[in-house]
Amino acid sequence: MATPRVFKRILAFEPVQWIGSAIGAGYVLIVRWTSRIDRPAPPSSGPYIIAMWHGRLAMLHLLRFGEQPLVALISGHRDGQLISKCAWHYNIKTVTGSSSRGGIGAARKLIRLAREGHCLFITPDGPRGPRMRVNRGIMDLSLLTGLPILPVAIGTSGGKELGTWDRFLVPRPFSDIAVRWGNPFRVDQNEDPATGRARLEVELDALQRCADRAVGRVCEPCADAANG
Repeated sequence: MATPRVFKRILAFEPVQWIGSAIGAGYVLIVRWTSRIDRPAPPSSGPYIIAMWHGRLAMLHLLRFGEQPLVALISGHRDGQLISKCAWHYNIKTVTGSSSRGGIGAARKLIRLAREGHCLFITPDGPRGPRMRVNRGIMDLSLLTGLPILPVAIGTSGGKELGTWDRFLVPRPFSDIAVRWGNPFRVDQNEDPATGRARLEVELDALQRCADRAVGRVCEPCADAANG
């Protein structure tokens, strides 16, 4: 039986990542075909910076709208590379970078793509956490691009939570899936950054509770608060 370290080394090979991404994308397609999806129309206008918690990335393709492809900021870590290849199967463009590596180059690409009319996607608690805590990167990007932030959440009735830092949820076929859009807002450059991050956290938690309730799932933010 392969150890976790050997398994990680195997996943570092690009051909293996492409095979894994095809399997993952195919599985997500089966989930979509067999599930009941409640997805209200997204807010009009745009483009936006779409924000969702990292643990609900599996159904990212449900957040695509508009004529231009969605552009997601993905870390250069092995997990990010695999997510990027999965996104390719759904015509989601990716830009590699994070606050710790490749941030300046990634920001320049995202600014250019925003000017071309693309919606951008960021997990504000990624790529490494803390879970469900907003880092300042998304606030800075909103100021740089001039795009408003659009909070969103996805709830899935059936699925398996992995033992990862973000409690990544792998949805199950024949589930109920709900998408909940928040209200877009612009970042005020005169606002205390901590206040802006707290405001986005509150909005994302509220949306996640709403999406989870819609599919009859135990509300994770509430459970965390109760355990804290």
